[in-house]
Order: sequence, then structure tokens, then C-alpha cells
Amino acid sequence: MDTGAEVARLLAESDRVAQALLAMEDHPGHLLLRGSGVTGATAARWAGAEAAVVVLWEWFDTYRLFLDEVRKARDEAVLERLLTGAEVVLSAAVPVRTLTSPAVAAERVTVAELVARMKAHYAEVTALFDEVHRAWSARLAELDPLERRLAGLAGTQVEELRRELAAAHERAVSDPLEPDPAVGDLARRAAEVADLHEGFAARVEAVARRLDEADAVRAEAVAVRREVVATIVGDHPRVPETSGPRGALEALRVRFPEVAEAEVVRVESAAVAVADRVRAVRAHLSGSLARRAELRGRLDAYRAKAGARGHAEDAELAALHRAARSALDAEPCDLRAGTVAVGRYQRAVLDRTEGPR
Repeated sequence: MDTGAEVARLLAESDRVAQALLAMEDHPGHLLLRGSGVTGATAARWAGAEAAVVVLWEWFDTYRLFLDEVRKARDEAVLERLLTGAEVVLSAAVPVRTLTSPAVAAERVTVAELVARMKAHYAEVTALFDEVHRAWSARLAELDPLERRLAGLAGTQVEELRRELAAAHERAVSDPLEPDPAVGDLARRAAEVADLHEGFAARVEAVARRLDEADAVRAEAVAVRREVVATIVGDHPRVPETSGPRGALEALRVRFPEVAEAEVVRVESAAVAVADRVRAVRAHLSGSLARRAELRGRLDAYRAKAGARGHAEDAELAALHRAARSALDAEPCDLRAGTVAVGRYQRAVLDRTEGPR
């Protein structure tokens, strides 16, 4: 055995172990666990790992003291015995995962076995530190954007969300390994409130424009209704008012930012509904006038057809025509009666010009 080369290797490895342990002390996951007063699942995992950290440093001190003894050895046989034999004395073996395991008697191991144990403990401890840091970073990656979105916003909803975010941050720090089901709902509500605040002005203006358009249509519908009531028989629908949604809209403006998404949606829906209703009523009323005009046009067309086919002097056709014209020109006009009268005239003209059908 080349004892000189082995001693040089062990000394170099000692430097690498020292550097690794110092890096372990500064690992962000270790700093988080050591300084935050962790709880829950994370605390349970940290209890064992914390004991392992203590053991690692104790073993490293034993390792360094042993290497000092190796450096001082001058007898080749003694040196070979130290390097290959079970000459490293460990006062106790402390397990990685628990602080409550019973102490075990001192044991003797080779220096190679000691290094292997240190590496195994180090790998397990740093794996936990990596896991904690990843979990903590992932949680903050969810929470920090929510805080940024709420920055500069006001209102009781926003303040409540900020309190909940602060509590979620505390949970992320104290127990990053325990999933936090509240974060998903918190993210949804924070996004909803932020979207509401950011888009409120534009949404209010859109509703106002819709109601302005509805008012313009309503004015037309009122004028058409006046004409229809005067000229067409029937129970004609009244034109809806837009004052309800407009008043609700103004109330939202006054109360902002103390408004909820559901309230804005209700006002938007009410504005759409009243605008659609106003248009429907205008179309219905205009349809009555259009129906009378269409019947008059059809009556004239069939009269022209009768004349073109040589039936201009037909007394029966003339009587039917007068009845239809009288029904359509009545003030007010009964469209049902007019439709029946025009239909009779139309069938009579077709019978004379095209034969029985």
C-alpha cells in the first residue's frame, strides 16, 4: 500500500468535505429550516435532518482529529494500520431521521467507512434542503405575482386578500412541504378582484354606451308606438325604461372600489337585457306598420293582375277589393280583418286568372 499517496488523498478529501459542509450550512433550504421555526410536516422532516447535521459536524471533527494522528505517525506499520483498520472511534451513532432513537454504544470503523457514512448523511440532508427550497420557491412563485397584482389597489376586498396572502406566506415559510389548498382559491379570488379593478372603468363605460344606444332605440320605439296605437288595432307592448340599469350603474360608480364582480355582472346583464328588449319592442311595433304596408302592396299587385287579365270590371272582385281596402285604410286598422280581406281578394283573383286550384 502506498501510504503516502493514501494520506495525501485523505487530506485532499478532508478539504472537499469541509467545503461541502460549509456549503451545506449556507444552503438556502437549510437557512429556511434553521431560522423560521418550521411546523407540521416540515418540522417532522427537519427534526431528523437537524440531528444528522449535528452528527456530520461531530464526525468531521473526529475525521480531522484522526487525520492529525495519521499525519503524526512515523512507523509504516502503524500508519498502514490506521489507514486500513477499524481505528476511527465513533462515540455514538445518531440516526438521520429521528431525535428519539436510543443511544448506541461507541463503535470503531475504518476511515473509509467514516467517509462513506458522512457522504450518505450529507446526501440525505442536502436532498431535504433541496426539496424544502424547491417547495418554498414554488409557493412564492404562486404568491408573489398575486401581491404584485394587488399593489396600488384599495378597498376592503383587497385588504382582506392581502391579509390572506400574508398568512399564506407564513404557511409557506413555516411548512413548505405541506401543500396549501387555500392558495388556488386565493389566486382565483385575487385575480378576479385585480381584473375587476383594472377593467372597471372600461366596463362601466361599455355599459353606459350600451344604455345610450338603448335610449336612442327607445326614442324611436316610443315614436313608432305612438303611430301604431293610433293606426293599428291591438294591445301593443310598452317600451321598457332604461332607468333601472342606469341607476344601478351610477351606484356602482359611487361605491367603487367597494363593489364585487357579481354586482358588475348583474348590471352588465341588466343593460344587455333592457337593450335587447327595447330593440325587440321596436321591431314588433315596426312590424305592425310593415305588415299593413305589405298587405296594401299585395292588394294593389293583385288588383293590377286582375286588370291585366281582363277582370277590371268584375263586380265581385271590385266588391272584395273595396272591402280589403276599407279594412286596411281604417283608423285604427284591424290587421287580422285586413289580412282575411286581402286573402279573399287574392284567392278570387287567382281563381279567375289561373283557374280553380
